[in-house]
Amino acid sequence: MKVAISSGHGKHIRGASGYIDEVNNARLVVERVAELLDRRGIETDSWHDNISDDQSENLNRIVDWHNSQTRDLDISVHFNAYEPTEQPMGTEVLYVSQEALAIRLSAAIAAAGNLIDRGSKYRSDLYFLNQTEEPAVLLEICFVDSQADATAYQNNFQHICQAIADVITEGI
Repeated sequence: MKVAISSGHGKHIRGASGYIDEVNNARLVVERVAELLDRRGIETDSWHDNISDDQSENLNRIVDWHNSQTRDLDISVHFNAYEPTEQPMGTEVLYVSQEALAIRLSAAIAAAGNLIDRGSKYRSDLYFLNQTEEPAVLLEICFVDSQADATAYQNNFQHICQAIADVITEGI
């Protein structure tokens, strides 16, 4: 099995911010999960957009990179946002064709991170999920504007990354 994993948004196309920054933390998750998968013998390529200046270019670059890889699974790592709150909001995993994997990933991230499991969500409107040529999931690790989520994520970063790697490894 080979996995292509990238962080959402980019160096110049910043995602959500709040108690934590989406782009910075998505990059951390991508690199740690890739490292864990590589250690297990799962070939993994990771990528971050450091070039794009607008959202359309960013989406095209991400999808073009994924589609240029030889791989079995595409993963995009994001963090969610809604409105600033102290309350927990949770994690969810978005999919078009990979419902079973999305369910397992969401549950595992929630358990490992002490986060609410918002579950899997079918999303036919997302460019990444529609334009990648291999099975794909988009992870929304937690809400950057939830103090409870940000704290849980920071306290459980290693466990969350391990849980993602575990689910991917079990999928083989």
